[in-house]
Amino acid sequence: MKKPVYKILSYLCIAAFLVYWLIIFILIMPSNSVKQIISQHSPRFKNTFGIGWTLFTPPNTCNDRLYFIVRIINGHEKPDTIEVLENIALQKQAHAPFNQKENIIDHLVNNTVWNIKLIVWSNKKKPVVDVPGMSDSLYIVNAIAAVEGRQAYSAYRNTLINYCRIILQQKKLDAADKEVKIMITEKQIRPFKKMTDSNFLQKETLVFETPYTPLNT
Repeated sequence: MKKPVYKILSYLCIAAFLVYWLIIFILIMPSNSVKQIISQHSPRFKNTFGIGWTLFTPPNTCNDRLYFIVRIINGHEKPDTIEVLENIALQKQAHAPFNQKENIIDHLVNNTVWNIKLIVWSNKKKPVVDVPGMSDSLYIVNAIAAVEGRQAYSAYRNTLINYCRIILQQKKLDAADKEVKIMITEKQIRPFKKMTDSNFLQKETLVFETPYTPLNT
């Protein structure tokens, strides 16, 4: 027969285990009042246990889309639209497991897209305060104007333009007389409960857009 002290100790261990995981779930949940109270009054908990897991975080609600819209300079033909990120993902799958080249391209292009989004978002909020009611396109124009002189922004934009040249070369198309517009959007992921709903429309939101830029410069 167990001694009372061991019985009490086992109950305390179970209780501590349950409390620990309860706090973990609260901290990784979306913003709520309980989470705010715990975060404010127990910073040592987060520092000690390092709550940085993504296992229980909600899934993303949208996917990035990168488009190269290519047309002949001063031409009247309909421009060609090339979606980039999905094609990179398909190339990685097709060449797996020997897809080191595709992995490098995937990392480079996706990382560039993410960094451009961060730059634009950090400046997109500024015009909202000054000129409320503007369209997303005008917000983005103002945001880009605020960062055009930054070396980092120019490097990211040039990386995407250079990759557009590579794609045209792969398609055996001459880039000398072409110009490109770069567009980044976020396309809504179909929720699980809407998988069979044929009427559900995946909303696509504009995040970044450049004017047409000649490819031979």
